[in-house]
Amino acid sequence: MNHHESCELNADSLPKCLPCATLTATQEEATLHVPGSDYLFAGESAGLIQSVFKRLNGMNTVADLAQSCGVAPAALIAVLGYLQDESVLIDMQRAGPLTGEQLVAQIKNEVAFWRRHIDSQPCWQSVHAGRCTERQILGWGIEFYHYVDAANEYMAYGVAYCRESIDIRQKIAAQYAEEADHGEIFLQGLAEDGLPAERVANAYPLPSTRALINYLNEAAMENSLVYTAIFSLMQSDGENFNKEGLSDYYSHLISLYPFARGMFGAFLKHASIDAQLGHQSSLFENLYANNEIISSRDVQRTFTTIRQLVNYFILYYEYIFDYYGEESAQLPRRAPQVSDFMPVASRG
Repeated sequence: MNHHESCELNADSLPKCLPCATLTATQEEATLHVPGSDYLFAGESAGLIQSVFKRLNGMNTVADLAQSCGVAPAALIAVLGYLQDESVLIDMQRAGPLTGEQLVAQIKNEVAFWRRHIDSQPCWQSVHAGRCTERQILGWGIEFYHYVDAANEYMAYGVAYCRESIDIRQKIAAQYAEEADHGEIFLQGLAEDGLPAERVANAYPLPSTRALINYLNEAAMENSLVYTAIFSLMQSDGENFNKEGLSDYYSHLISLYPFARGMFGAFLKHASIDAQLGHQSSLFENLYANNEIISSRDVQRTFTTIRQLVNYFILYYEYIFDYYGEESAQLPRRAPQVSDFMPVASRG
C-alpha cells in the first residue's frame, strides 16, 4: 500500500498546516516557508493557497474552503495534497473503522507532521545555533535521564495492562527489557561532565518532565493499541537514523558544547543501540500493520493520544530551557529532605 493511499484528502477533510509556516506572495507567485524548506506556488495554485492559508487550522472542511474560493474541492485538494505529501499539512478528521495497515499508514503521516512541528520550536533553533548555556544543556541531559529511566514505569505498565494475546504481551515485554537499563547510560555520561550520578538520580524531575511521564503511564494503561502507537512519535527514524548520521549529528553538538561531551556521547550510544535493535521501525507497526479491523473508537483514541503527547513533549522541552536558563536554577535540582515535610516550627 502506498504511504499516502489511505490518507488522501476529501471534501470532509479538516486540513491543518504546520503552525510555524508563513506565506509570502507577489502578484504571480506565493511561497510557503517552513524551517528548512520553501514551497513555491504559481498561477492558479498561488491564488488558492493565498486564499485559504490563514484558515488551514484544522477547523474548516475542504468543501467550505473550496466554496469560499469559488472552486471545486478537487482543485483545492490538488494543491493541499502536495503539502500533505511533504508532511507540512495533515487532515485532522481521522475516522474509522480502518484496517491495521491503514491505521499504521495514517499514523506515519501524522507523526511526520508533528515531528516537524516539535523540531520547529524555538528551543531547538537555539540548541542547533549554539546559543544555549552550559546550565541549559546539562539540564536537558538531567531531564532526559529521568525521561529515559521512566521506561521502568510506563513500559512496565504496558506489559502489566496488556489484555491481548500472549504473543503481543511478549513483544511488549521484550521491548521493555531492551530499554529498562538505558537510564544508566545517561548517568555515566553526565558523570563524565562533572555531575555525580547519585545526585542526578536523586534529584526530582521538573514538573513538565513528570507530566510527560504521567501521560505515558496513562497511555500504557489504556490499551495495547494506543500504548504502542505512541512509540511511532517517540522513536527516531529517517534517513539519518544510522551510525554515520547519528555520529555526525552528535559530533556537531559536541563541537558547539564541548563541556557536554559525556552527555552527548550518552545520547549517541543510546540512539545507536536503538538503531541496532531496529527501533526506527516502531513496535506499533510490527504488531498492527495487518488486515484486522480497528474500531472507530480506537482509531479516534489513537490519534487523540498522539496529538496530546505532542503537547506534552513541547512543554517538556520548553520548560527545560526556561528553567535551566535561569542562573539561580539548581543543577541538578536538590533532592527532597525529611525536613521539607515537617512543620516550620519543628525545623531547627
